[in-house]
Amino acid sequence: MDLIDYINIQKIIFSAPLDKTEKFAKLAGRRIKIKGADYIQFEGFYNNQAFHENILINDLSAYFGEKILKYKKADIFLSGSHYMAFNKNGEIAFHKTKTKIDNQDNPVDNHNRRKNHIINEGDNIPVFIELGIFTKDYKIINSMYGKFRQINRFAELFDDVSDKIDAIYKKRGKINVVDLGCGKSYLTFVLYFYFTNIKKYPEDSVKIVGVDLKEKSINECDALARKYKYKNLEFETGDIKNYAPDFTPDIVVSLHGCDIATDYAIYNALKWQSEIIFAAPCCEHEINAQIDIKSMRNILKYGVIKERFSTLLTNSIRCNILELKNYKTELIEFVDTEHSPKNLLIRAVKSGSPENYNNINLKKELEETLDKFKISQSLYNLLKAEKI
Repeated sequence: MDLIDYINIQKIIFSAPLDKTEKFAKLAGRRIKIKGADYIQFEGFYNNQAFHENILINDLSAYFGEKILKYKKADIFLSGSHYMAFNKNGEIAFHKTKTKIDNQDNPVDNHNRRKNHIINEGDNIPVFIELGIFTKDYKIINSMYGKFRQINRFAELFDDVSDKIDAIYKKRGKINVVDLGCGKSYLTFVLYFYFTNIKKYPEDSVKIVGVDLKEKSINECDALARKYKYKNLEFETGDIKNYAPDFTPDIVVSLHGCDIATDYAIYNALKWQSEIIFAAPCCEHEINAQIDIKSMRNILKYGVIKERFSTLLTNSIRCNILELKNYKTELIEFVDTEHSPKNLLIRAVKSGSPENYNNINLKKELEETLDKFKISQSLYNLLKAEKI
C-alpha cells in the first residue's frame, strides 16, 4: 500500500460493501481544512441521515487499510492521478488508471469544485455553534444536516446575483439588508458572514437588520451579535406590515413568511424600491380559502391538490406582479422536499431596462387570472390601493 501517496489524496470513495450489514453502501471522503490542519472528511448516508467522520491526513493510511477490508473497491483521487483499489478475499490490489487528472481538465476535480459549498463544515463560524448547527470542533450536528443544506442552497442562490450586489456596492459604497420575519436568524447570520468573509466588504459598509414579532428570539439573536462584535448587525422586534426602517434597504429577504406575510414583505420592498428581493413563501391560505371552480371541482376536491395548486397560483401571481414592476423574476426550488416542504423561492432583481414595466398585456392577463378564479390577492390589492 506504499504505492499511494496518502498525504496528497484529494478524494476517496469506498463502494460495494462486502457485508450486507455494513451501515453505509458508499462512503465518500473529500479533503478539507479544520483550524489549519488537513483532513479527509468522510460522509455516509443511512436512513436519510448524513454521518460524518474527519480523519487527519497523517492517519489516513491506517484508516484506509481498515476500511478497504470492508468494501470491494475504492476510488482514490490525487491531484494528478487516479487509482482503484480492489479487495479480493482480503488481498488488496491497486490499479492506476490511464485517465489524465489535473486541475483544469479533469471533470472529477471540476465536479468536486462545484460541490464545495459557500459555507463548509470546518469553517470557523463560532455563532454556528451557538445556533446549534456546528459542534465545538465545527462539525455539522447530524440532526441539523438538512438545515445546513438549506443554508448553503440559500447562499448559493444569493451568490448567483453577486454581480448585481457588487454593482449596488460600487454605486453606494455600502449594502443595506432587511430580513423580514428572521425567526432564529440562521440566514441573517449567514448573510453577515457572506458579505464580510466571502465578499470581504468592510464591516462598516454592511448594515443588516433582522425583524421578527418574537421578542425572545430577537433578544437572543441580538445578544449573539453583540457577543461576537458583529458591527451593524441588528435585530428589532416588529411587524412586517408596518415596519419602517430609518435607511433604504437595497436587499429585502423574507423566508418562510406565513400566508400574506410574504405579500407584505414584497410590498414593502417595492415601496422602498429595493434592488433585490428574496422571498420563500409558505402556508398560502388566502387563495386556498377562496378558490372554488366548478370546472375543476373534480380535481380540487382533494385537499393536497387544492393546497399545492393554491400555492403555485399564489406565487405565480406574485411573480407576475414583480415582472410588472420591472424585476427580473424567478421561481426556484429552494431545497429538496426531503428536507423541507417549504421549497419555493422567489428571486427578483430590479432590471435596468423597463421592458415589462406597466406592460399592458401582462397586466391584463393578471387581472383575467384573478377574475377567472374569483380570487382576491393581497399583494395585488396593496399595490392597487397605494398606487405603487
